[in-house]
Parts: sequence; structure tokens; C-alpha cells
Amino acid sequence: MVERVRRFQVPEARPRADCGPLLTVIIVNYNGWSDVLRLVEGLAATTEVATGVCEIVVVDNSSQGPIPVELALPRPGLRLIVRDDNGGFAVGVNAGWRAARSRWLLVLNPDVEVPEGALAQVVARVERYEADPDTAPGVIGFGLRNPDGSRQPSVGTFPSLSRTVREQLIPRSRRKYQPGWRIRPGSVAWVTGACMLVNSRLLDVLGGMDEDFFLYHEEVALCRSAHGLGWRVDYDPSVEVVHLRPLQNRAISPKMRVITRHSKLLYFRKYLSGWEFLGLSWMISAEAVVRGAWSRMWRRAEDVRAWQTIGEVARAFRAGREPRGRNVLRLADAPDGRRSIPPTVRAGKPKPRRARAARPLEPRKDGP
Repeated sequence: MVERVRRFQVPEARPRADCGPLLTVIIVNYNGWSDVLRLVEGLAATTEVATGVCEIVVVDNSSQGPIPVELALPRPGLRLIVRDDNGGFAVGVNAGWRAARSRWLLVLNPDVEVPEGALAQVVARVERYEADPDTAPGVIGFGLRNPDGSRQPSVGTFPSLSRTVREQLIPRSRRKYQPGWRIRPGSVAWVTGACMLVNSRLLDVLGGMDEDFFLYHEEVALCRSAHGLGWRVDYDPSVEVVHLRPLQNRAISPKMRVITRHSKLLYFRKYLSGWEFLGLSWMISAEAVVRGAWSRMWRRAEDVRAWQTIGEVARAFRAGREPRGRNVLRLADAPDGRRSIPPTVRAGKPKPRRARAARPLEPRKDGP
């Protein structure tokens, strides 16, 4: 079934019946229909989907080109939500969350391959959590592998200014995540959004993922908010999937540079001290000047425009008129890198957003 959602609207929350599915797989798509089709076909062939234990919700963020017939036609266990704008990853996850009929959400990137038996392992964990929901984690991350079978990092520590400075001295592929030898199963700071199991009770309290983030760092913000509310964030490498094209393993386009710098600035604005935020913003401003001049010398016009935009975004953050959500995409797509940024409300420390159609919560044993 295909549902079309107008801009900034998502399906109304549905009561989750006891006889409904135990698990909802949410796949957020933008111009990745071939990956989505491959992933959906693999999941649909599992016993868990065929028997109704698991459902699949695909949220499309206004992709270009036609929807594959295999996804557009009605089929059991699959729902397709088509938005008319690209609101970003958090917006897509929230749309899937509100459409879900289960209490547990498995968020997957389209470029993920789920090995045979992995979905059954996740369902088994959900059954254990539902047997004692008051002690269940808020977020659970699973193990990732590269296409060649090597381990892919998926767990990180919370960003800080000192860590950001140190990261400039190591390869980009190792900056965001902790090395594998330091990671142990159990409680961690945060896990990647490429494959994470989310307790919808946590989203009920928060009102969903933070839609101020267009792409990247929204899962870090989610995990930090979970810790702040007394929920655990766990890492379970016994379940593994293959992540085909992680950002740290591929070249970054000029447009993506704008988006990633914006996300990190926004995270620092929301969660770190004022001096750390200012330190990062001036670091990014200096980077924009130096790398912009280098790009100009080599006559890379697209890179020059991107670094101009990044410098403008950093200045806007310091002035308290930073762009939020999909507004950063408009800036990244602008032909003139110095397009003016409209005033916005200064970001303060994050507060749990008002839950929409939240179910009554029982007192937790390990926190609020």
C-alpha cells in the first residue's frame, strides 16, 4: 500500500495492538530504489515477515524517478509512505515510527544486507525485552561488516572539542567511531543509525528523533537523550549485517561536506558547553578559509562554493540564526555558496519534545 504524505505531515499514530507485529523494520529511502528493493525482497522472504511477526515500512523522501512496481503494488507485510519533500533521515524515521504497529523498530539503511537468520535473532531479542519491558534498553546497536567480511566500526563516544582536534590527526575512516579492540558487548555511549533497534517507548517520551538534524549525528543525539532519561544504549555484536557503503569508506561530495559540518555544529550547540561550541565554530571557519583558498587555486568551483557555504553556516551559528533541518539542504544545493541564511531561533539545551499519541509509561527500574 502506498501512502502519500504532504510536506511536514506524517501518518497519525496508531494504537499498537497486542496481536500486531512484534517488530517494524523502517527503511528511509532517497534515490536508492535498487537498494531498497533488494533489501525488501530479502526481508519479505523470511518467515518472520511471512507470518506477520515482523512488518516493513519504507519511507521515501521524495526520490527522483518512478517507484518500482514491486514496491508500489499492495503486498502483505509491506507499507510504503511517500513524502513530497526530502526532510532528512530523522523525519523519515519519525514517519515510519508513527506508522508502525509494533513497540520495537529496526532502523536499517537501504545499503544494508541482512544475512539469513539475523531477523529471527532480532525478533528473539524483542521477545525477551517484551517479557520484562521495564528493564529493556532504549537503543540497541548490532555488529556491522564490510562487503569483504572485515569488521566495520559502529560504536562511538560522545563528541567533544578535544576529541575533534585529535581526530584531525588520524584517517577519516577512524574518526567518528571507536576502534573495535576497545568495544565490548553491553552498555555504550552511542551506536550508528545504519542498523539499530529502537524502543518506541523512548521515542514516545522524546516525541521522535530530533528533526533539526538533516543527516548525520541524529543517532548520536538520540542516544545522548536516551542516557539523559535513564535508558540504556546497548551494543550486541552477536547479530551482524553487512553495510555496503558507509560514509567513512567513500569520498565526500562538496554537498555532503556542508551537511556533515552543519550536523556537528548543531550537535555542539545543543549538547556541549558554549566555549566548546565556539571553539568548533571557529575551527570550521578557519578550515573553510584555508581549504576554500586551496580549492580556488586548483579551480575547483564546486568545492569553492561548498567552503563558502560552510563558512557562512559557521558564522550563522555564532550569530544564533543557524539553519535547521532541510534548510541546510537548500544551502548545500544553492548555486551561490554565499546565499544568505534567514534568521532562526537560537538553539538552547535540548529538552524532551512533547510526545505525540504516547502510550502511558510504567515506572522504569533503571531510570525515569
